[in-house]
Amino acid sequence: MAVKKQKNQKLLIQTALVFLSVMIVLIVSVSAAVYTSTINGFLKSQESTMELSLNEMQGFFKDDAYLDAEGVSRWYIDKWEKFAPQISALDFGDYRSFATKEEAEMVDKYKAAHPDIEPSSPEFFEQMPEELEYFYAKTYYKMICYTFEKIYRKTNYHSLLMIDISKGNEGIVIAAQGGDKKLGDRFDIDLSQHPAIKKITETNSSDVIFEKSNDFPEKGHYYIGYRPFFTDGKLRALLCVTYDWKQIRLTTARSIRLTLIISISIVAAALFVLLAALYRWSVRPVKKIEQALIDYIGDKSSKKIIKKMYGIKVRNELGFLADVISDLVLEVDLYNKEALRTQKELYDAQVQIMVSQIQPHFMYNALASIAILCKLDPATAYEATVTFSKYLRGNMDSLKQTEPVSFERELEHLKQYLYIEKLRFADKLNIQYDIHATDFKVPMLSIQPIVENAVKHGVGMKREGGTVTIAANETENGYEIVVSDDGVGFDADAPKKDDGRSHVGMENTRKRLRDMCNAEITVTSTPGEGTTVRIIIPKVSKEDEDP
Repeated sequence: MAVKKQKNQKLLIQTALVFLSVMIVLIVSVSAAVYTSTINGFLKSQESTMELSLNEMQGFFKDDAYLDAEGVSRWYIDKWEKFAPQISALDFGDYRSFATKEEAEMVDKYKAAHPDIEPSSPEFFEQMPEELEYFYAKTYYKMICYTFEKIYRKTNYHSLLMIDISKGNEGIVIAAQGGDKKLGDRFDIDLSQHPAIKKITETNSSDVIFEKSNDFPEKGHYYIGYRPFFTDGKLRALLCVTYDWKQIRLTTARSIRLTLIISISIVAAALFVLLAALYRWSVRPVKKIEQALIDYIGDKSSKKIIKKMYGIKVRNELGFLADVISDLVLEVDLYNKEALRTQKELYDAQVQIMVSQIQPHFMYNALASIAILCKLDPATAYEATVTFSKYLRGNMDSLKQTEPVSFERELEHLKQYLYIEKLRFADKLNIQYDIHATDFKVPMLSIQPIVENAVKHGVGMKREGGTVTIAANETENGYEIVVSDDGVGFDADAPKKDDGRSHVGMENTRKRLRDMCNAEITVTSTPGEGTTVRIIIPKVSKEDEDP
């Protein structure tokens, strides 16, 4: 009981821990959802600006007559990658100074040598010497760098990139502004980690697509916009705008942490108030009820516990419980009184059973028979006296026996009874036993009234006497006891009348067998032929047996 009481004293702490845990989980979950939605909402708001920058980057190629010509964009990209080491090593300085005097003379000389070729046509670029290729590649690379830098300066992006994604050249940087990459460097892009790029390469879509990345263009938190770049109708490169949202992430995280601290503080304060109310309205009444029940177990005082329950004034389920406990205690008192009365009635019934089994005329006849034997056969008289003594002791034992006894014990008592009756009826009473099973239980003195009826009202009423047979067998589902006689019999269907037969005793026997063993009795009788009483006792499983 002390352990149980100690556990109950932890109720308030357990409630507080559960409530606090639930609230913390709830607050953290809501904060995480707010954090995610805030970040996603902010990044979503950046998309329109990023798309404008991508369009402006693409405009460098679309607005220039040379670059926009069929095949020319592809030529420039190939030459930028070819001369990447030389171009990357240059210091462009002033983007407006495009050519030296010697380079301008070289261009004029090439144009004069090919007067029939349009300067913006692919043939113009494909036939020029390598020195002139390098000049054009360098010159237009200055222009793309100037365009990228102009966009970069008026935005807060981490970097602007143009990356080759054609077969064999995946990841080569064509142009870059911001970040650590330059022309000719390569990105090791894993398409499985970049679903947006994978979608572009698989669908050849021209739409701008956005994604978050932790490893591109470098380790960190980046939001990236991709615009596909096509040359000659084929996907060749990606124009990329990368936005580092580290600062907004840190700012949002700080706000969320502050919100968490404030929320948990408020919850803690609310929890304190809640626990105070819970203690007053729940825990304290529970402890009073608990202590009152413990005291009741010890002193069994109904008046005390009812008084204590009346002192619990809370207007909730516990107040109702206190009223129910008071009513229950009153019911227990009533039940105990009824139980005492029932116990007394049971004792009186047991005495009645014993008295009914030892009728005065039976005792007189038994003693008279023994007295005669004392003169004629002292040895038999001695044996009869001992048997009669055992029989009386068995009847007395039945007064304190409330549980079924073994059939073997009941059979032994029957044999003592029949031995005494045999002294009286002599050759007019024959007894036969057909016992094949004894491993079951019956109420004590439950078979004797049936055998007694067979002797007194069956064989005993027949001039020449008869035979009483007691049989016991085991069946598949239970045990069967059969008591039969070949006496005078009776009409089982006729209305009951005062014929000296113990109908009340038979009904009591039937009730005891049914209540204690779930047994059923059937009686069949034919006038002039005899009576058979059949008792069926179902088997009891080991789980149903009392330990």
